[in-house]
Amino acid sequence: MLTDDLFAAIPFFAVLLLSLSWHEAAHAWVADKLGDPTARQLGRVTLNPIKHLDPFLSFILPLILFFSFGFAIAGGKPVPVDVRYFKRTTRDFMYVALAGPGSNILLSLLFGVVYVGCYWSGLVETGMIENPGGADIRMAPSLLEGPPTQLLGAILWAGIFLNIALAMFNLIPIPPLDGSRVIGWMLPRFAKRTWFSFDRAGVLIVLVVVFVFDGFAVFWSLIQKVIAVYDRGLLWLFDQNPFA
Repeated sequence: MLTDDLFAAIPFFAVLLLSLSWHEAAHAWVADKLGDPTARQLGRVTLNPIKHLDPFLSFILPLILFFSFGFAIAGGKPVPVDVRYFKRTTRDFMYVALAGPGSNILLSLLFGVVYVGCYWSGLVETGMIENPGGADIRMAPSLLEGPPTQLLGAILWAGIFLNIALAMFNLIPIPPLDGSRVIGWMLPRFAKRTWFSFDRAGVLIVLVVVFVFDGFAVFWSLIQKVIAVYDRGLLWLFDQNPFA
């Protein structure tokens, strides 16, 4: 039912909006530290979602994709950066760009720590499987099996999954994603201007790669591999439960 889908999507989108705000605030903070006050003067060095969210990129686009295809691509309002303030233009611009996905990686680890703590304390419910000998065995919540059914577990699962996905997506070296700034830094001087000019096409380039060239299938395969590694780490930590 549509109402069930909406209820299930609430934790997903709440964590998504938080993660997008964290991502954009990291861009703004690093830009300010490197000498560009533009974002700080506009109030962007904050975790306040109102300052970072864009009506189309943060709400309309992900909702359309989620209910049409079962996945979402979302973005925040781009942080304005004036590279004239930087000592080394493309290098510092790259640092500002990498701060976004870097912050998402950090946030996924923080959600993971809380997830482990909640599992240890029993706040995250788990299933039970029967041992042939008759005793029940506690079954750890695997990321690969989808979100737990209770709200807290679903929120923590979404925090891990979405922040890994956001970090990986933004590291794709396609303009205007953050990974393209690494390419821009590496290119010879005569090619830099042409490369950065592709930013004008913005979201259109990303959507063409995802839908026309089936980039989502490749991206989803990479996500699953990274989540599997993260999942093995979590399952190992679950077994170290000091309260068991």
